[in-house]
Amino acid sequence: MRLSATKMGVTNQNRSLGNQLWDLAGGRPSLDLPFADNKSLVDATTGANLVDFTRASSATYVGSDGLIKTAPPDVPRFDHDPATGESLGLLIEDPRTNLLTYSEQFDQWVIGGGSSVTANQAVAPDGTNTADRVQHTGSGSSWIRQDVLNVGTQYTATVYAKAVTPGTNDQFTFNIGGATNSDIKTATSEWQRFTWTATASANSFYINNGDDSFSTDVYFWGAQLEADSFPTSYIPTSDSTVTRAADVASIEGANFSSWYNQSEGTVFYEASAKSPEIPAALFNSGSFNSSSPRINVNVISGSLGGGGRTQVVVSNTQFDTGNMSTPSYSLGTIVKQASAFQTDNFAHCFQGGTVITDNSGTMPSTLSRVSIGFNWTSSYLNGHIARLAYWPDRLPDF
Repeated sequence: MRLSATKMGVTNQNRSLGNQLWDLAGGRPSLDLPFADNKSLVDATTGANLVDFTRASSATYVGSDGLIKTAPPDVPRFDHDPATGESLGLLIEDPRTNLLTYSEQFDQWVIGGGSSVTANQAVAPDGTNTADRVQHTGSGSSWIRQDVLNVGTQYTATVYAKAVTPGTNDQFTFNIGGATNSDIKTATSEWQRFTWTATASANSFYINNGDDSFSTDVYFWGAQLEADSFPTSYIPTSDSTVTRAADVASIEGANFSSWYNQSEGTVFYEASAKSPEIPAALFNSGSFNSSSPRINVNVISGSLGGGGRTQVVVSNTQFDTGNMSTPSYSLGTIVKQASAFQTDNFAHCFQGGTVITDNSGTMPSTLSRVSIGFNWTSSYLNGHIARLAYWPDRLPDF
């Protein structure tokens, strides 16, 4: 089948698997989920909502106005860049717990003798007047803390901060149960979310420690501590810890068979991931069993593929780019990948790089569902899907 379309930003160009931006001549993809553009689960091809979405808790996201919003349970989150307002797409995250209580009430923390907290002194990132002013002297017991850490566990701390007087006493540090403070964080006139990851060697978490040599006068809001190597969206707490449930999106049964071709097809995505070394499937067509027939299209980093991975499994692996060289990428950056499938005719292309092909292998023939943003091992994207599209044809490589 001949392909013709318009390359993004350029007219009258042929498009292919290699440059990853295309439409079938005379037609459209059979499934097109432009999450970033439409901010909905509706399929742009049919106008129907084919996606089943659940999340057993509320969860936060950044609205188009830059403010933090709360989505009720089972409502998808369409996130935005807090600085630019850019629509980032559907946010998919794993279950996480904020281990800090009173995440917006720093006057409820243990307060060192050289520090003070004044509640509700500024408009917070969610638009409410709930940001606290925290002041530390440059010596002595100058900190606020919670004793919540387990020795030997890796944690990631985050807090929103804004300088009371930019350029003056606008610095602070984290300390995650250890002898070493974080690098110095500098607050500005705008709200920013600061982060630090470390492994605890004691049980106390501090914002500023007694051995900092500078004074601090900063508005804080939305503190969070997660037992993992990277942060996720803000989880508000009061007098107890709070767990955010996982985002689960899938297409099943008749909603799946209405657009999926068991014999051949092509998947395209634009997405980002925060999670290092985890093969989080953008498109996992199969069951939650690592040995079941399936097609996986992943965005990952490191040793499992350097940015993207395509895998086809029947009773054993038919096609897998996991050990092949593909361009690397920076976590959190939106990237593009195309994957094409047909018996004895597989291909994979990440970020417009070299097209990896394999001319030997069969197709799974009994698929009935696809999970979006997570795979059979419950590995989650922890990022954004800007667009996910499927063509019921094996598009050519060039």
